[in-house]
Amino acid sequence: MIRRWPLVGRSEELQMIAEATRAGRGHARGIVLSGSAGVGKTRLAREAVEACASRMSSRHWIVGTASARSVPLGAFADIASDFGPDPLRRVREVIDGLIGGRGDVVVGVDDAHLLDDLSAFTVHQLVTRQLATVILTIRSGETPPDAITAIWKDHRLERLELQPLSLPETTKLLEHILDGPVHSLSAQRLWQYTRGNALYLRHLLDSEVDAGRLARRSGMWLWDGRPELSPTLAELVEARIAQAPAAVGDVLDALAVAEPLGSDVLAAVTDPDALAEAEALGLVTVDTAARPPSVRVAHPMLSEVRRTGSLRMRRLRGRIAGELAKKDVTDPRDLVRRAVLTLESDSPPDSALLNAATWAAMQLLDLRLAETLAERAVSVGSGLEAKMTHVMALSWQERGHEAETVLAELAEQTTGPMRAQIALLRALNFAVILNQTGNAQAELDAHVPADDEAARPVAESLRALIDVVRGHAATAVQRATANLGVASDNALAQMLSVFALVNGLGELGRVAEIEPAAARGYRLADRSAEVSHLRVPLAFLHAYAYRPAGALAESDAAIARIRLDTVDVPFEGSWHVAESWHAFVAGLAVVNRGGLTEAQRLCRESLTDIGSDHSGRMRKRFARLWLATVDAMAGEAADARREFAPICQSDSDPDARGWHSERAVAEAWVCAAEGAVSEAIAVLRAAARSDRELGRPAWEVLLLQTATQFGDHTTAERLAELITAVEGPRASAAAAHSSALAAGDGEALLAASRGYESFGDRIAAADAAAQAVAVSRAAGLRGAAMTAAAVAERLAAECGGALTPALAAVSRPQPFTARQREIISLAAQGFSNKEIAERLTMSVRSIEGHLFRASQRVGANSREQLISILTGSAPGT
Repeated sequence: MIRRWPLVGRSEELQMIAEATRAGRGHARGIVLSGSAGVGKTRLAREAVEACASRMSSRHWIVGTASARSVPLGAFADIASDFGPDPLRRVREVIDGLIGGRGDVVVGVDDAHLLDDLSAFTVHQLVTRQLATVILTIRSGETPPDAITAIWKDHRLERLELQPLSLPETTKLLEHILDGPVHSLSAQRLWQYTRGNALYLRHLLDSEVDAGRLARRSGMWLWDGRPELSPTLAELVEARIAQAPAAVGDVLDALAVAEPLGSDVLAAVTDPDALAEAEALGLVTVDTAARPPSVRVAHPMLSEVRRTGSLRMRRLRGRIAGELAKKDVTDPRDLVRRAVLTLESDSPPDSALLNAATWAAMQLLDLRLAETLAERAVSVGSGLEAKMTHVMALSWQERGHEAETVLAELAEQTTGPMRAQIALLRALNFAVILNQTGNAQAELDAHVPADDEAARPVAESLRALIDVVRGHAATAVQRATANLGVASDNALAQMLSVFALVNGLGELGRVAEIEPAAARGYRLADRSAEVSHLRVPLAFLHAYAYRPAGALAESDAAIARIRLDTVDVPFEGSWHVAESWHAFVAGLAVVNRGGLTEAQRLCRESLTDIGSDHSGRMRKRFARLWLATVDAMAGEAADARREFAPICQSDSDPDARGWHSERAVAEAWVCAAEGAVSEAIAVLRAAARSDRELGRPAWEVLLLQTATQFGDHTTAERLAELITAVEGPRASAAAAHSSALAAGDGEALLAASRGYESFGDRIAAADAAAQAVAVSRAAGLRGAAMTAAAVAERLAAECGGALTPALAAVSRPQPFTARQREIISLAAQGFSNKEIAERLTMSVRSIEGHLFRASQRVGANSREQLISILTGSAPGT
C-alpha cells in the first residue's frame, strides 16, 4: 500500500525558509525557491506557507499559469473584482484584497515565471514595500517577468536553488511510502532513473507497483525489469522536449537506443548541427574530455520516452551499428553495444560478432547478456563453441542445474577431444556450482584421458578445487601450486588453480601467502578476456580466506577491491551483477565484525536478489548461513532456525566437507540462541575434530573460539598448540580467552576481550567481557564486574543489540546452574520435556529433576513462572 508522500530531505531548506520569513524590521520577508520541474518546489513552498500561517492572520496561494499570462492580473482574478482602465488602481485593489486589515499575511506564488507583467508588478510591490511575507517558486531555465527577476537580483529576497533528492534521501522516501525496507539495488536504480526528481519518482512508483514490477519479496521491496512510463509520466517528460526542433529529436532518438555515443558516430546518423542545439537546450550532456567527445541524454527519462513506440528505431539501430563497425574496435563495450544494436535492428545477425560479443559481455560481468548473445549465436548456427560459451554463462550465474542439462545433451553428441572439453566444463559445474564432488571426479576420470595434454592443465586445476571442496587443504595447495608452474599458457587452468590455492592457504592459516596468490589471479584477469569475469568471485574467495584466521583488515581490503573493479561497469546488467556481488561480500565484512543489523540487511538483500531456487546456489548457501548466524547472535532464535533449515535440506554430497565448518558455526549459534548451549558446544567440538583430521587448522581455531564463547572450558590446550600453526590474530586471542576462562580469571578475560576487539571481532569481545562479569561476580569483585559489564554493554550496543548466551546470562542474572538455564531456555522455546531430553541426550526424569530444583531455587510455582523469571517476560507471554 502506497502511503501519503512526506517531505523528505528538505530539513536544511525548511530552516533557511524559516529564517528568511522571520527577517527583522526593515527587511523584506520571504524567499524565492528555484529548481527544475518536479524537484519539489511547490510542495516545499506549501509547507512553508502553512508554517508561516500558524503565526499569521491570513494566507493566500496564487498560481501562475500559461493560460492566465495573457490577462493582466490574471493570477489574481479571484481577488481583482474591478477591471477598470487604471492599472495602478487595480494593483492597489488587489493588494488591499490580500492584506487589507488582516495584520500579518503570507502569500505563496507558485510558478511565478508564468505571471503576467501586472501580476508580477503586484508581487514586486508586496515584497519591496514589505506588505506581506512572500514565498515564490520559479522553474530553472525559464525567463520570469523583469519585476520577478528584480526581487532577487536587487537582493530583496534570497533565491534558493533546490537540488534533486540524493540517493539516501530517495531511499528514505521510498521506505516511508512503501512502508517497508527497499532493496538497496532497487533504490539505486529508481534514483538513477528519476535523478532524485520527486514528481517523476511518484508517477514511476505508482505505475511500477500497479504493474507488479516493484513488489515485496521476502519482506523487502524489489524492482525488476525496465520501467514502462505511464501516460501521465510520459506527458511530463515530453513537455521538456515539446518545443525542440525535429533534428534535436533525432539526436535524442539515437542516444535513446545507444548511449553514450561518440560525437563522430552521432554526427554520421543525425544532423551535425543539432547536437549543439540539444546541448544548449539542456537535453544532452557532452563529455569533452573523451576522444571523441562522448554524448549522453541529460536525464534517463528522456531516453525512455523517446524509446517508446517508435517503429523506425530498428532502422536507426542498424545505422548506428554500421557506423560502429567502421571503427577499429578494441573496447569490449563497443563490441557488445554493436552486437546488441544489430540484434534489435533490421540487419541480419552476424554469428562471428555474436560469439565475440558473448565473451566481451562476460568480461564486462554482464552474464545475463552473455547468455542471451550466446543463445542467439547458437540459433544462427554458430555450433559447439557457442553452445559451450552459453553453458559457461549459465554456470557462472550459478544456474548449475540448467548448465548441466545442456552439458548432458552435448556429452551425448560429442566424442574424442571435444568430449574431454565437455567433461572439463561438466566437472567444473559439478564441483564449484553444484557442490557434487563425486560427479565431478567421475566425469574427469571417465572422459579426460591421462595423456590428453590439452585438457590436463584444466583437469588438474579442477582436481585441486575438488580437494578444496572435500576439505583437503594441504593437497589442494600442493596440486594448485604444481599446476601453476606448468599451465602458464592456459588462463582458465591458472585461474582455477588460484581459486584452489587461495582457499587452501586460508584454511591452513598461511595468511601471509594469500595476498600474493590472489594478486596472481587479479593480474591474470586484467590481461585475459577468457577469465576476466572471474575477478569478482576471486575477490570473494580472497576475502573469505582471511575469515578463519581473523585477518579482518586484509579481508576488508579484498572486499573493497570488488567495488574498485566494478565501479565503472558500462551496462545495467553488468552493473546489477557487480552490485549484487558487492552486497553479498559486504555482508561477509559486517558478519566478521559483528555488525548485526547491517549484516541482516545485506544477507536478506542477497537472498532476495539471487533469484530462483536453482540459481545462485553458492551465494545463497553462504548468505543463509551468515543470516542464521547473525540472527542467532541477536537472540532471534526462531528467525535463525528458519534461515538455517534449508541448508540441511541442500547438503547432498557427504564428501563436500570443505563448507561444513561454516555450517557448524551457524548451527551452533542457532542451537545456542534456542538455549541448547551444550548441544552447540557439541556441534563445534565435532566440527573441530573433523577439521583437525582434515588438516584445516584455521577453521579449527574459529570453531574452538566459538565453543569458548559458549562457555566450553576444554579448549585451552588445543588452542595453545594452534598458535604456532595458524597466522593471523585470531589464534592468539582465542588461546588467551580459553586460558582465562579455564582459570576463572576475570582480569585475563577482559584482556582477551581487548584482544578480540583489536582485530575487529566485536561479538567475541563482548562475550569475553560478559564472561569476565560472571567470573568477577562469583569472586565477589564488584568493581571489576561493573567495569567488565560496561565493556560488554558497549560492545553489544555497537553490534546492534547483540544478545548471545554469555551476554544474556549477565544481563539477567539468576541463581540457576548452566544446565538449568539451558533446559528452561528450551522450555521457553516451546519444547516439551520429552523433546528437551531427546535433544540433550538425557532422560525425561533428569529434565524433570532439573526443572524441580530450579523452581525450588527461585520459588517458582509453575513452568510458566520459571520461564518468565529466566526471560524477564510476563508469565504466559
